[in-house]
Amino acid sequence: MSLVVNKFGGGIITCASSIRHLPEVFGGCVKENSINVFSAFGNTTNNLEKVVKAHLSGNKKEMKQVLDELKAFHTGIASDLLPKEHAVFESIEDIFKKMENTLKHADASTDPKFIYDQIVPYGEILASIIISNYFSYAGVPNKLISATDFVKTDSNYNTANVDKKTTFKNLEAQITPQVLDSYKNIITQGFIGFSGKEMTTLGRGGSDYTAGLLGNLMNADKVVLWKDVPGVMEMNPKLPGCENAKKIDCLTYDRLIELLQTSATGLVHPKTLNEVKEKGIPLQVRPFWVLESEGTLIS
Repeated sequence: MSLVVNKFGGGIITCASSIRHLPEVFGGCVKENSINVFSAFGNTTNNLEKVVKAHLSGNKKEMKQVLDELKAFHTGIASDLLPKEHAVFESIEDIFKKMENTLKHADASTDPKFIYDQIVPYGEILASIIISNYFSYAGVPNKLISATDFVKTDSNYNTANVDKKTTFKNLEAQITPQVLDSYKNIITQGFIGFSGKEMTTLGRGGSDYTAGLLGNLMNADKVVLWKDVPGVMEMNPKLPGCENAKKIDCLTYDRLIELLQTSATGLVHPKTLNEVKEKGIPLQVRPFWVLESEGTLIS
């Protein structure tokens, strides 16, 4: 059975309605076994960074306020998707208790980058827990496997380097053919890994990188980046005079590298492209809300 790696970013997964759209995506477009990389919902990463900044500046009032808002945001999404007695609400509560406990025990001598990496990854963790539970409730077969169980990194907090050899061994043990046969869709997180017993982050845009990395190590047939754009455009449609820019259906890796310097700035993380190019894996940039469109295929 073929394998596809999907990546769903926070720019498209922002609320309950976008999560409700996911079973349609999987029912219509994901026929293969899949590994699915999720970012934090909406602006969650930015808000968790605010929590860390408030902690470091000693502003406990702002820290608590932002944490409370984040808890209400995630609980609200879960409430729109799942029955009120569902176990996911206890999981959400536990995660916020862990964050509060971590911040409580982090003093002035603690490395700020370390604090960041023990707090900000919870955005991805919350997203993946809510989505996995909703998939199970909606009848979409899946298994949640945390990236902190297989993405091994060094301890260069905020911009950790992946130990690909160990990560590959972990993937072999965790995502076996038997697991894929039983669950079909693996849910995991982008952007995060582990060093020893501690969480690490791979740098901003790290979720795209995680998808490319998993595609490379698992020899996937394709990596799909689901976006809020039609695909790769010939020009940046947000610029004056370029509003009628056309989508490019197919292009080469090298041509995409050129476009990333001009019209497609920021669309694909360079590390993602390096990972798929190394193995010759097709990379697809596909619109999340227009499922009849194939977007752009890069190969």
